[in-house]
Amino acid sequence: MSATWQMPLVNHLTRLAAPDNPDRAALAHLRRGLGRPIAETLSRVGWLFDRVPDEALESAVLAAGLFAWVKGDCKHTDNVDFGRAFGAGLTRDEKQQREKRFTDLLDTDADDLPYKLRQAVALIRGTSFDWATLMRDLTHWDHIDKWVQKTWARGYWSAPATDDEPDDDETT
Repeated sequence: MSATWQMPLVNHLTRLAAPDNPDRAALAHLRRGLGRPIAETLSRVGWLFDRVPDEALESAVLAAGLFAWVKGDCKHTDNVDFGRAFGAGLTRDEKQQREKRFTDLLDTDADDLPYKLRQAVALIRGTSFDWATLMRDLTHWDHIDKWVQKTWARGYWSAPATDDEPDDDETT
């Protein structure tokens, strides 16, 4: 499957989310489509997905709906996978609290993924990650080797925790 469609779609979504864009209807249709049959979204904004291969359509519509839901608050940053973004900038305690939710997301089957991802994106609103990679990853979510989940797990646990405890020098 060619990867030539993801970045043009991300770029188009970014333009739609721009504050000076007068046509916000497409984003509204994408938001309303979250958790609904894909045909509802495609009947309204199918033109957005004209370059997306059939086997990636559901993943692209889901990612685009999530992008619209956060209204572009999660900016695109190349080579930052969703797992790394989910674990970034947290204290050790926050990371421990979020860990159960993250492992639950990794164990989710494709049918429940829209609901779980919506919750996860709400938690990382304001951070940035690679939306094009998210689209690719969602397309391969059910791969037998679970390579997407493994990549996200490595990203999550490799994201450094911020210091939440004062240095010993500061307490004396």
